[in-house]
Amino acid sequence: MEYTWEEIDQMADILEAEIAGGRFDPPAARTLALRVADLCPDIRASMNLIAARMTEYVEPAK
Repeated sequence: MEYTWEEIDQMADILEAEIAGGRFDPPAARTLALRVADLCPDIRASMNLIAARMTEYVEPAK
């Protein structure tokens, strides 16, 4: 596994902002979730779910 805690910390900050109703950048969150999914196979499924949810902010379900 080659990642830094910085990516995990960034993802945590984004998720905390989302939960609190704060501002965050969904496209950037999606990109980061996909990056973390690639870097951390153990949490890939969770990161893919987050990436899919972030896509819904940009492209609402029809």
